[in-house]
Amino acid sequence: LFCFRAPTLVYTCELELHVLFLMKNCRSRYALSFQNDLYRKVSESTLHSVAAEGSVEVFRLVPPMESNHYRTINFYLDEVGLLKKLPLNARASQYALKAGFNPAPQFYGDIYVGRLQSKPVTTNIDFKLGEDTSFDAVWLTKAMTENLEFQSKMNQLTGKVGELQPLADGEDGLVKEEEDCKWTQTDDEIEVVFTIPTTSSRDVKVRFLPSSLEVLVKGVKTFVLGFFSRVDPDGCTWTIEKKGEHVDLILSCEKVEAVTWPRLKR
Repeated sequence: LFCFRAPTLVYTCELELHVLFLMKNCRSRYALSFQNDLYRKVSESTLHSVAAEGSVEVFRLVPPMESNHYRTINFYLDEVGLLKKLPLNARASQYALKAGFNPAPQFYGDIYVGRLQSKPVTTNIDFKLGEDTSFDAVWLTKAMTENLEFQSKMNQLTGKVGELQPLADGEDGLVKEEEDCKWTQTDDEIEVVFTIPTTSSRDVKVRFLPSSLEVLVKGVKTFVLGFFSRVDPDGCTWTIEKKGEHVDLILSCEKVEAVTWPRLKR
């Protein structure tokens, strides 16, 4: 979810964004509202003081270049969104992918977006709902080229030519080992492998739920797994495969959202 201020302004200064996140956390954690007496006891100056310590991370979506009149576009997000287990923001990842970030980064929780012009002086530029937020917006169609140009110049300066973005866990067929299983993933699917003590499918029962799964072997609940994000139970299957001295139970689960997961378990 992108947080837009209709009809035109999306950008709020970075300090104000810190304050917005703090107010949102207060309301969600302590069930406070703007009309609540306890909430009103927290002064604006106190909020600004705490916000100055930092709680917002800035992700630069488009760098300032001569070709875009030195206008940069930033995402503003909760810097510990992953630790708070906020939901994946698939729409933000789609913007990043179209801007040339491949694989797309993962973002969590609400995202604010803003545009700044850095030359001749730093100033805020309106970011218009509809015109600038569509996936065929002019700035977004140029973003990939501008990011490639900027990265090429940075690589020449740093000598890091040809470096690739590291893969997420389980990507590109690289198996990620967990305490009780191993897994791989694509954008669309998660494959989880458990070792079980039987070769008969009649001894095994698997229950797929949107956020978890259960494995029963010979009537005994053997594995319970809570997924990082949601899967489609109707798109989940399982099979048994004997490999040497052990037997693998292989579960394939279709993701509800086609995004890379940073981890398997919630």
